[in-house]
Amino acid sequence: MSITYTIKTKWNSLPINHRPVQITLSSIPSTNGILINIEAPLFSDPPSPTSEPGPTDKLWNYEVVEIMLLNSKTNHYLELEFSPSGHYLVLFLNGRRNIVKHLLPLNYTVTCTNDSWSGIADIPFDYFPKNIDRINCYAIYGSNEDRVYEALYPVPLNKYSEPDFHRLEYFNNIDFKLLMINNHVNDQSESKIWTENLS
Repeated sequence: MSITYTIKTKWNSLPINHRPVQITLSSIPSTNGILINIEAPLFSDPPSPTSEPGPTDKLWNYEVVEIMLLNSKTNHYLELEFSPSGHYLVLFLNGRRNIVKHLLPLNYTVTCTNDSWSGIADIPFDYFPKNIDRINCYAIYGSNEDRVYEALYPVPLNKYSEPDFHRLEYFNNIDFKLLMINNHVNDQSESKIWTENLS
């Protein structure tokens, strides 16, 4: 089972002017995880982080694609960031902007051409908070006054003057149990790694 999303708007509902970013989430029960496949145009601005590819803090300052998956009842959410340079960032959040765990490891590979890139990441089931029901996805690129912020589910036009990807009220529904049936259970307890970081 797969679900595909296409980012067609900037953060404030204005249309984009290039080939859109496409994100596909697929269930892979044999590896106990969700596969994320990103297909995106390559802007190469700003420059990539100078560190070796892998877990990288503050990756949102570079060219990235982001996926956020939320339990809207507990406000536990998983933030995943991926760059065309092979860097990535995994964040657990308990409430808006409240990071409780970061820099977790992933299997992530990237392929780049002159004008596009594709990334594939294997996200372990244990990284997802229980009972996910909302999602939003974003793309960021460019520098300084040319910085561009795009959103799958944007805010209304002219409502805000600055982008903020943690406006959880604008996330939209996802039927996550189609990808991970055990994510939706009567037992509300989180996975071991989530529980350890909530205490």
